[in-house]
Amino acid sequence: MSLISFTSPYFASLNLIHSHVLERFDRAGIKNLTDLAVYSPLEISLKFRYSLNDAEMILDKLLSILISQPKNVYDMLTETSSLYILTKLPTLNRYLNGGLRRGSLIELCGSWGSGKTQFCLQLTAQCCLMGLRTIYIDTEHTFSSIRLLNMIGSFDSKQEHLLELVRTEMIFDADSLMKILATIENELEEEVKSDNRDQCPALLIVDSIAAPLRMSTMGYSRENILLLFTDCAKRLARRYNLLVFVTNQVTTKRRSTVLTEKQDDNKKLGNDFYTSVALGKAWSHSVNVRLAISYHGDTRRQLIVGKSIESPAYTIAFRILTNGLEEIEEDFQTNTQRKVFEKQSTRRLIQADEMHLIGKQLRP
Repeated sequence: MSLISFTSPYFASLNLIHSHVLERFDRAGIKNLTDLAVYSPLEISLKFRYSLNDAEMILDKLLSILISQPKNVYDMLTETSSLYILTKLPTLNRYLNGGLRRGSLIELCGSWGSGKTQFCLQLTAQCCLMGLRTIYIDTEHTFSSIRLLNMIGSFDSKQEHLLELVRTEMIFDADSLMKILATIENELEEEVKSDNRDQCPALLIVDSIAAPLRMSTMGYSRENILLLFTDCAKRLARRYNLLVFVTNQVTTKRRSTVLTEKQDDNKKLGNDFYTSVALGKAWSHSVNVRLAISYHGDTRRQLIVGKSIESPAYTIAFRILTNGLEEIEEDFQTNTQRKVFEKQSTRRLIQADEMHLIGKQLRP
């Protein structure tokens, strides 16, 4: 049902949505309900220039078809077991109900040197050990095959052949990024048509997304390019059951009193600068899960689950070692502080400066 084309007589017979809306979806590459399910009302509104209310109405009517379809519980359990990629952080796996979910777009943000690439390499190593294929798009030339081999070798020193499961692509700007994504999509489509799904990757990493957007020559604004990337990434994730894992950087911004939700009398006047995740709020609403890394010395880090429907705001301490990432068992005092943090957190998008996800506010 979810793979029936929008242009088929079936949807015309339902008479839920005007046919020209379905035709627009089809021309934009949204061929069926599976493709549509990855979009939020805000994304549909921006992409097709509908009002937010109209976008919500369209999604509610079309996706109600999926909700009405019964599912076998055994099939649901079987599907769930193959939907996650485990990380080296047991607490993160537990709070995300099994690991990082395939079929989703996940962002990892942090400052330079915080350990984003190390996390990507560790995730790649985990896929290798599970026998899963990975495509690693390196935009900042930080990929290290030796480092990856060290992480794999920490489990078994005779597993060098697992590197054959990793495909690397080096790109320099947004043009080459979109071209390689189009190539990957065509290749995956051919694999599916040839019934070679076992050859399809489980993980697609873009490390990082901010770098190529600074060097675009496509003639579009950054917002348009980001919309094109988001559209393609979520389509790949949903259609081919990929985990699309993207790293992002942080920037320094000037605080606006208009956007400040609550004035803090304890803050000193003149502290108008703060750290924020790059690429803006529209991007932050596009990702399914937002993770962030705080820097705490040479090896110690703190991972924050900043946005997820499966987990409340949560912090996980870990360290970066020669053989990869290792979670740190926290003492009683730290656990007590974390419980206080959980009580204060609310179910909304967490901003970097509000929850100290990235670093401290900058002094003027």
